[in-house]
Amino acid sequence: MKRFVFFFVLFSFPALSGYAQKIVKIEKPTQPALEVNQFSTEISEKEWQIIIDSLQAEDWEKSAFLAGQLINRVKTDNEKKRLARLRYIYLYALAGKIIAFSEANKKSEEAAAREELRKAADSFVGKEFVLPPRRFLANCNQVLNYICPVKNNDNALRVTATNKEGTAIHSFELILFDQKVDLKDFTGKETFLGGILAKVEFNENKSYPWIMRLSFVRGFIRVIVTK
Repeated sequence: MKRFVFFFVLFSFPALSGYAQKIVKIEKPTQPALEVNQFSTEISEKEWQIIIDSLQAEDWEKSAFLAGQLINRVKTDNEKKRLARLRYIYLYALAGKIIAFSEANKKSEEAAAREELRKAADSFVGKEFVLPPRRFLANCNQVLNYICPVKNNDNALRVTATNKEGTAIHSFELILFDQKVDLKDFTGKETFLGGILAKVEFNENKSYPWIMRLSFVRGFIRVIVTK
């Protein structure tokens, strides 16, 4: 049996105002009770914490519902890039719903969740994403939820994003940069990746435990450092 090194990142997404950022720029069912303000054009700290708590609890239904509500409400991003983060959260949570419905053999619910994921992903192509902070490893032999180099491509990084237990793959993620990434700046550090969503591929073979493949262009990196 293959053994995997596993690193799970809680979706803390700390506010940028709480951290100094070293930025390396490479390129110039029953709906849960709505606990967000439907009319505000900003995302409050309370609303953000509700999303984070739902993700940490792997409550995919609530996470996806609330993320979708906030995306529909907030049209312009701010310096915290919460809208860009929400796009990732929404797709990640929908993938979680699909996995949960599949394991429970709820075929109609799974089909509906897959359709929702397809529509959301298609609408996000060409838009900015910020991925959750993960740790970078220069040697990524059989690891999950780490940022890893791509073999024979110095202009790319990759992630295999799973649930807490590492038993199901929500997405394979490929981030392409316009220039070579200097890996020594990131080894062992928790790092934000981001970019423009260029392509989404879906797994049509349900015997394999993964949902989608996300490809980003115009990639960027932000390393978290404390003040």
